[in-house]
Amino acid sequence: MSLTILIADDHELIRKSVAALLSYESDFEVLDCASARRVMKLVDRRRPEVVIVDVTLSGVDAIETTRRIKALSPGTRVIVLSNYLDELLVRGLIEAGIGGYVLKSDPARDLIEAIRSGAGTEVYLSQEAAAIVKKDNPANANGVQCRTSRSLLSPRQREVLRLIAEGYSSKNIAARLGISESTVKSHRKNIMDKLGIHDRVALTRHAIRIGLTQPK
Repeated sequence: MSLTILIADDHELIRKSVAALLSYESDFEVLDCASARRVMKLVDRRRPEVVIVDVTLSGVDAIETTRRIKALSPGTRVIVLSNYLDELLVRGLIEAGIGGYVLKSDPARDLIEAIRSGAGTEVYLSQEAAAIVKKDNPANANGVQCRTSRSLLSPRQREVLRLIAEGYSSKNIAARLGISESTVKSHRKNIMDKLGIHDRVALTRHAIRIGLTQPK
């Protein structure tokens, strides 16, 4: 019985390389796409056993992508393949329902093992990811009871934070999101209060650290 694997990454070289790697597994049917919208269409149509996603896809962070996939197809396991290793990010993704977290620098066998690790509530973490999750609170290593700074923010607040980090002014953010400038400023204040961060540079660093955007 074959496993349908969907690879979603907006970097073509990464996406095609991972697809080529997995195609050597005789029981894997490998699909790939480059946008969050296309992911949802394929998940709805094909109900893949596994979706492999980057930490950000078409401007949508992996936490939100995971939630959308799980809402549409609860039986689909989401594996995040990331350049970043951050405790808050990993815990937030576990809360969202991922089935695995693997670094792009990890051996290829780790990704294959994550895919084959099975369904259910078990989360496959590569060695480094498991180490940072367990270091402070081994009893809660599964992340279910953890409340992260990222999970404190609503989807709209995460979107505003991403745009702030990418250098957009409040006026430009308002235009892009179709909301008033005063609403953007209100979101900014609430984000700062929730995170305990009160300047733009620190907000940008935080957004990069948790995978909302990438350093320029």
